[in-house]
Amino acid sequence: MNKSLFPAVFVTALCAACAQQPKDGFTLTGSAEGLDGQYVFLSYMNDTVPVTDSALVEGGAFRFEGKLKVPTRVGIYPKLPMQQLDPKHYYSPFIEPADLTLTIDTADWSKSRLEGSATQLAVDSLEEQQRAIMAEAEAIQKAIAAETDHEKQNELREQLEPFQTRVRKLSLAFIANHPSSYASPDMLRSYSGYLTYEELKGLYDGLSPEVQQVASAREVADELETLGRVQPGQPAPLFEATDVNGKPFRLADLKGKYVVIDFWASWCVPCRKSNPHMKEMYAKYHDKGLEYVYVGDNDSSPEDWRKAIKEDGLEEFHHVLRGMKMSRENGRVSFDRTNDISDKYAIHFLPTKYLIDPDGNIVGKMESDELEAKFKEIFGD
Repeated sequence: MNKSLFPAVFVTALCAACAQQPKDGFTLTGSAEGLDGQYVFLSYMNDTVPVTDSALVEGGAFRFEGKLKVPTRVGIYPKLPMQQLDPKHYYSPFIEPADLTLTIDTADWSKSRLEGSATQLAVDSLEEQQRAIMAEAEAIQKAIAAETDHEKQNELREQLEPFQTRVRKLSLAFIANHPSSYASPDMLRSYSGYLTYEELKGLYDGLSPEVQQVASAREVADELETLGRVQPGQPAPLFEATDVNGKPFRLADLKGKYVVIDFWASWCVPCRKSNPHMKEMYAKYHDKGLEYVYVGDNDSSPEDWRKAIKEDGLEEFHHVLRGMKMSRENGRVSFDRTNDISDKYAIHFLPTKYLIDPDGNIVGKMESDELEAKFKEIFGD
């Protein structure tokens, strides 16, 4: 373990939690000044079963009791969420089978404090270091919040990336050094999109067998399975969809050509910025056997998608939507990913570009500059 990251008292507490045989229940006693007569809500997944409970605040106090076999991340908030949770009215600690005490900061729920959870104690230590890093970038974050121009916002976000990278490295170090912490798979799931297949597999394989059984770890295993299917040399996952002109499209019909599958969106500034370069390469190599399939992340805004295709002059390419369906019921948002093309290719960020060879196999995931070099190798100048 990296001793510079966590004081010995935290290590001792965490290891004790890993070694003890947990009870199957918890009690959470909380205090919340100024909320008398209101309800506090607690939501979590007990393995695969969603649980939502509520407790009335009386005399500034409230109490939850429940069954729980292992430490689990929960959500604690003052009212049921409708469409989007307010970060200042939401606290998401790890509770565990123990007697727990919660002090709610009613001005900013995210700053509330939980005692009695060794798992959360270690996470608190990690997050304190991460907050110190992001405090160095406070001016950039304020500038992003104040900026209304999307392109300028994107430029500011690029300035923020070095700080976010440092934060991410601390989390990955935590995962590597705490293979028996139930916080580790939760973090690994969050950062999986930043990792290569080999990096993700190495961290997942390092988790203890018990930790690999929890839902968040199983999601990482699913991600690994998907990533494994889109590694170089693997057959590109096939898909069928209705194109922008209302006609059937089948990826299999492009076999015999080199194909770039470009995952983009009308609202994605880096995607739009890469289009002029992509058009130049298409004009140069299309007659030599190059095709583009643009997969738009605009299922909820198809008119914006069509407008962007026209504005950027992309009509010559094949265009389909990713196929993710979103619905709202009783104020809750749910997603149907049955026909989600982006899921098939483990897409976490836009733009993402895959090159497929004439046999239908994946050459690799590449930036536009890498594609240009590869096209020169394949087609010549």
